[in-house]
Amino acid sequence: MKTTPNIPAAAARHGLRALHALALAAPLACAMAQPAGFPNGPVRIVVPGPAGSSMDQSARTLSDPLSKAWGVPVVVENRPGAGTTIGSDAVARAAPDGHTLLFTSTAFVQAPSLYRNLTYDPINSFVPVAQAADAPLWLAVNAGIPARTVREFIALAKAAPGKYTYASPGAGTTPHLLGGLLAKEGGADMLHVPYKGTPPAVMDVVGGRVSAVFASYSTLAPQVEAGKLRVLASTGPTRSALTPNVPTMKEAGFGNFDLVGFEGLLAPAGTPATVVHAIARAVAQVGATPDVKAKYASVGLVPVESSPEAFSQLVRNQLQAWKAIIANAGLQPE
Repeated sequence: MKTTPNIPAAAARHGLRALHALALAAPLACAMAQPAGFPNGPVRIVVPGPAGSSMDQSARTLSDPLSKAWGVPVVVENRPGAGTTIGSDAVARAAPDGHTLLFTSTAFVQAPSLYRNLTYDPINSFVPVAQAADAPLWLAVNAGIPARTVREFIALAKAAPGKYTYASPGAGTTPHLLGGLLAKEGGADMLHVPYKGTPPAVMDVVGGRVSAVFASYSTLAPQVEAGKLRVLASTGPTRSALTPNVPTMKEAGFGNFDLVGFEGLLAPAGTPATVVHAIARAVAQVGATPDVKAKYASVGLVPVESSPEAFSQLVRNQLQAWKAIIANAGLQPE
C-alpha cells in the first residue's frame, strides 16, 4: 500500500504560493494571448492627421506598450489630408491581416457627409476594433467677453448680429460643426473663422480677434489658468473629471451636444475575427494601465474599455447623428 510522502510544511506553503501566483497570472496571459501567426511582423498604425495632433499623441501613447506586449515594432505613420480620408483610404486598401490599423477620430464618421466620392465605405471597408477614448471638447470665450454661461454668450451674440465669431482648425472639423450648431440652436448670427490648426485658432481667441472656440481642455488649460480664456461648458453626456464645476452643454440648455467625440482603432474589412478581438483585448489591457490613463487625462481624453461590437455600434450611431447635424447646418459635401 502506497503512502503519501511527508512534505515539509514550508515546502507545502511554497507550493501553494506558486500555484496561487500561476492562477493570478493566467487571466493576464489569456488577455494578451494572440492567435497563431499574429503578429508575425511589425504592426503599422496609420494616423490620418499630422504629427502632434490629438490622434497622433493618442496613437503613440498606445504604440509603445502594444509593442512590448506583442514583441514586435508598432510603428505610427502619419497620413494627413482631406479630413482624414487619405489615411483612411490607405488602410482600407491594406492587407486584412491586422498588421495595418487605422487610429482615427470623430472625423471618420463626419467625412461621408462632408466629402463626395469617397474611395471607401465607412461601414463595408473597415471592421471596428476598439474605441480607445472619449474625446470631449470645451467651449471657451475670450476672458474679456462679459459672459459666464453659454446662455449669456448667446444673448450677447443675438443682441449684436455679426459681431461675435467662432474659430476652428479648419472647415468641416468638429469645432467648426459644433460652432455652427451652437449658432443655429441659439438663433445667433456668428461668423465662422477657420484656421490651419487648433493652436492659431485658440491664440486668436486669446488675443480677442475671435470670440470663441471649441477645443480640448489640454489646449485651453494654460490660457484658462492665465485668466485669458473662460470655459463655459463641455460636450458629452456627463461632466468631465478635469472640470467638475463646468456644466455640460446639455446642462447649459443645448441638448444636441451630448454626442461625445471618440478616438479608436479600425482594421481593413476581412481581418479575421480572432485577430480583431486579440487586438481589442490588448488595447483594453494597455489602456487600463496607470501610465496610459495619466497620459490620456493630460490631453483631456477619457480611456474607454471597448469591444469590437460596442465600437461598431458607436460608429454606426455617430455616422447617422453627424449626418443629421451636418445637414441641419446647411453644409454641402465638397
